[in-house]
Amino acid sequence: MKVRFNRWYNAVIAALLAMLGYESCSKSELVEYGCPSADYQVKGSVTDLTGTPIPGIRIEAPYGSVVDSQFGQIVQTDAQGQFSLKEFSNLKGIEIVVEDIDGEANGGEFLNDIINVEKLPKTQVEKGSGWYQGKFEVNANIRLKKKK
Repeated sequence: MKVRFNRWYNAVIAALLAMLGYESCSKSELVEYGCPSADYQVKGSVTDLTGTPIPGIRIEAPYGSVVDSQFGQIVQTDAQGQFSLKEFSNLKGIEIVVEDIDGEANGGEFLNDIINVEKLPKTQVEKGSGWYQGKFEVNANIRLKKKK
């Protein structure tokens, strides 16, 4: 009687679990917990619409978005219109502010711009392993329009 009850009980439980979508996992299915991460270096240049580099343009990264810095950062383009920001640990929702702060100097007055860094092209420069996906370089070539 007890054996018959155990068989019936096991069949009912197996049927219920199958209806609920439970199944056993094989040894080949490994589950890892964590969050993928990567480092992003934002580099680029600022030019006018004709391709002439613009020195002295202010590039500002937002507060709290830069690795190892709680204050964000501000850089200026060099004589060739080039700039480089510190590494970001995440690009989601990151925007940089591009602002002409020198007025008529360096080729005239230019309109300010806000760039969504997440949408810019990325190139992997260093491979990662596990959850760390490596280092990426983000290419931010910005073209500013002159004020009228």
